[in-house]
Amino acid sequence: MLANHTHGLDSAVNVNSIEKIRGVVLASLFVFLSVVPVCALDPNQSSSSFLRTHFTADEGLPAAVIDQAVQTKDGFLWLIGNGNSLLRFDGKNFFYFDKQRATTLAVSPDGDLWIGTTEELIRIPSSSFNQSTLPGLVSYHPVPGKATHIQRLLFSRSGVLWVGTADGLFRFERDQFVAVGPRVSTSQIEEAPDGNLLVSTAEGFLEFAGSELVPHPGLAAQLGIKDSEIFDVRRDSRGNTWYCTLKGLAREANGQIEKLGNYGRVGQSAFRAHEDAQGTIWIGKEDGLFRASPAGLELVAAGIPVRSLYSDRDDNLWVSTNGDGLYRFKDRAIRMFTKEDGLPNNVINTVFAAHDGTIWAGMNCGGLARFDGTHFQIYNEKNGLVNSCVFAIAEDSNRDLWIGTWGAGAYRYHNGTFTQFSKSQGMADELITSIIAARDGSIWFGTRGGLSRLKNGQFRNYTKADGLSSDGILRVFEDRAGNIWAGSRHGLDHLVGDRFENLASVPKSLVVPLGEDRDGGFFIMLESDSEWLTYRLDKDRSDPIKGIAAITLIETENGELWLGGNPYVRLQPGNFADARPRDEPHDMEGFWTVDGLAGGAANTSNCLALTPDGKLWGATTNGLAMFDLRRLAVTNAKPSIYLTDITIGRNSQRAGSEIILPPGTHHTEIHFAPVEISAPDKIRLQYRLDGVDSEWLDAPDNPHAIYSNIPVGTHALHIRACNRNGIWDRQGVVFSITQQPYFYQTRWFVAAMVALGALLVFLIYRLRVAQISRMLSARFDERLAERTRVARELHDTLLQTVQGSRMVADHALKNPADHTRMVRSMEQLSTWLAQASEEGRAALQSLRSSTTETNDLAEAFRRASDECSIEMSFLVNGDAREMHPVVRDEVYKVGYEAIRNACAHSGAGKVEVTLEYAHDLTLRISDNGIGIESEVVEKGKDGHFGLRGMRERAERIGARFTLVSSSNSGTVITLVVPGRVAFHTGGFSA
Repeated sequence: MLANHTHGLDSAVNVNSIEKIRGVVLASLFVFLSVVPVCALDPNQSSSSFLRTHFTADEGLPAAVIDQAVQTKDGFLWLIGNGNSLLRFDGKNFFYFDKQRATTLAVSPDGDLWIGTTEELIRIPSSSFNQSTLPGLVSYHPVPGKATHIQRLLFSRSGVLWVGTADGLFRFERDQFVAVGPRVSTSQIEEAPDGNLLVSTAEGFLEFAGSELVPHPGLAAQLGIKDSEIFDVRRDSRGNTWYCTLKGLAREANGQIEKLGNYGRVGQSAFRAHEDAQGTIWIGKEDGLFRASPAGLELVAAGIPVRSLYSDRDDNLWVSTNGDGLYRFKDRAIRMFTKEDGLPNNVINTVFAAHDGTIWAGMNCGGLARFDGTHFQIYNEKNGLVNSCVFAIAEDSNRDLWIGTWGAGAYRYHNGTFTQFSKSQGMADELITSIIAARDGSIWFGTRGGLSRLKNGQFRNYTKADGLSSDGILRVFEDRAGNIWAGSRHGLDHLVGDRFENLASVPKSLVVPLGEDRDGGFFIMLESDSEWLTYRLDKDRSDPIKGIAAITLIETENGELWLGGNPYVRLQPGNFADARPRDEPHDMEGFWTVDGLAGGAANTSNCLALTPDGKLWGATTNGLAMFDLRRLAVTNAKPSIYLTDITIGRNSQRAGSEIILPPGTHHTEIHFAPVEISAPDKIRLQYRLDGVDSEWLDAPDNPHAIYSNIPVGTHALHIRACNRNGIWDRQGVVFSITQQPYFYQTRWFVAAMVALGALLVFLIYRLRVAQISRMLSARFDERLAERTRVARELHDTLLQTVQGSRMVADHALKNPADHTRMVRSMEQLSTWLAQASEEGRAALQSLRSSTTETNDLAEAFRRASDECSIEMSFLVNGDAREMHPVVRDEVYKVGYEAIRNACAHSGAGKVEVTLEYAHDLTLRISDNGIGIESEVVEKGKDGHFGLRGMRERAERIGARFTLVSSSNSGTVITLVVPGRVAFHTGGFSA
């Protein structure tokens, strides 16, 4: 039941996430493309069927003359161009080694490439093949003289390297050149099946059995030429010997020489003979490329000036020419049948394989064609098929054919007679889109007017009234369980009982049921936003098949799935065994027009048919295509991948094995390519850069990756590809990309900065500790100075007064009877005790800190002068501002000391206090007293803490302290504190 197949499709299908495919209208759904398999050139195929590809300057070939071609194990094709240029070909791109010269090439059994030049023998290690500079070259020098000019190289099947030079034949062993045979210019060396060497020289043909010369007396005379006019000799696998001479081609069989073709005529010179893996003999002659056949020489390509012939590992034939570039010939395993083969026209609507293996093709207004393996038989109006536009074919259990037409209903073909079924017999409509013969013996017809079932001679029609989403049926299908499905432009319906129900898990758009695979998967094609998408549904998940718009499905005996659509696709078994990540590709092979299948659009959905002999037939608008599955072999070989170019910023260069980006690179383009000379268009690639890409990305047709701002460090660039059969190498290859850092991005710089930061933190910590230590020391010094000052004041004032009071008391107690003396002493004692109280109060007042008060210094000074008996005046200029607490305390203590001294010692009648808030803080205290002695002003020697303490406080806060005093004008003390110290709370530390 499809309900099991499609469980959860609504949540699983995200149409917008599927790769977009070009949509076309239903009447012309798809362009069919295909690929020719890579296999040996079939000797039974007509020479005209071979696929020819011509490489010239338009394809990037940098030389018109190609002398030789060989293939190395990694797939590269190596060429000699214009007599001395070394070229490399990966299937799409030619690369010219401008500093390397070559005259001949050979590949050793270990895979290295050997090059002969006019001066030396060179070995190129296989590890260097994908580089642009060919590192690791090793040179060997023959004996001096003409032998240094190497003209031909050959590795025998035993692994011996034979070197043909302008001075004879040499065997190269143990890095030494050993001469074999006469010292005569050697131009061609071939190895016979028996191991003998066939050598063409300037003086005739030589054959060597080991080092022994095998004579061929009178050979040139038998051929009617001079000894020097034998250009090439080849002995094939059947024992025949082929002679390419100035007069043409000759073949020696069983000791008899036969001259082939127009031997001896002008323009018949033969230059090269070659045997491929199928045993076919190819001949390069003056007038073109030929193939030897039992009937003689068959012209394959006229006018090709052949210089050499080579079969690659896929047995494609490469033809090197003298001025006409390079040719590749491939076999056509897909054969096209057209009007030339007996069809009425080339527009095939549908194809069907009957039980007896015959092929029936429905033509577009051309009737019905039956192919029995050799020729076509046509049925049309003359045979009773009134409408010749055939769109559907089916076969029932009675071996009768049912033919659906476009406008005349259906026909049953029985015993050579056509019987029509149309509306007059009860059919829903006469435009037939599809037919199936169900297992229960009923025949179902999809029409533009509904679905018709013919059972027991009666029609039963189903329309929208019976549950169908649309009356226009695109395709009707019966699954393995016998359920009937109908696809239309409005979704997918299935028969439940006697009514159809729409499958809710499939979008309500154009849907075509395709078929099932043996694992229970159900395939549909649906349309979304005028684009076609293919899905495989099962009970657990839906699996989109990217890049495929299929309309027919067929499964082969070995489990391969063939999808007919745009393009034709072959999927390998096991593609749907497990759920795959979104970036994981399917193993599938596309078949394209450039590989030999004539493209065309299908008009109906039944475009594939499989016959028991292993042939798959496809209907196209350019003819009937036959895929010979036996010749479509599958290889698991992994494609080689290499880096070609890299663009850094605006500068392009050849890429090496690793990429190093300079510091600050913001744009990088990395170009890469696969090596596939047989079918390069079938290779797909993906890439992923570790640390940058979260998933595999599909490479464009010109494979490259573009990155901006690659993180500093070394990253792995993974590149993987499928081979020509669509089988992916899941691991791929890895290339190293290093983004070099600026010096400040290096590890040593970061480590140095961390160490410097730690050192800086440590130094700041030590500096702060020292700062705090100095501050504490200053505080301690200040407290000590305060204590010293207080001690001095107590000693000079309070203690002396108390001591004097004691002496007065002692004096009075000496004569207590003297009342008068006692009273006078008590009065004086009372006066001195009052003085002691005043002096003690003054000492306590001097210890008060402004930090315990408000920020108003003027108010603090007013309170400090409360006990002063002299007239006081206070003036404040500017607005009071927030001050640093330490600075405020020091200013207060300096001012308090100046006010106290003026009140106690100046003898003044008035003291003026001025406080100015401007750019700086200015405190000025002046009196009109007797002044201070000049010695005290200059040296601060007043016997008390006094002036020296005020100066020290001023220095501690960076203030300027001045004192001006005279006996006539009194004393003026000025303290100026810089604003940056006084008003900036973070700018001062004690």
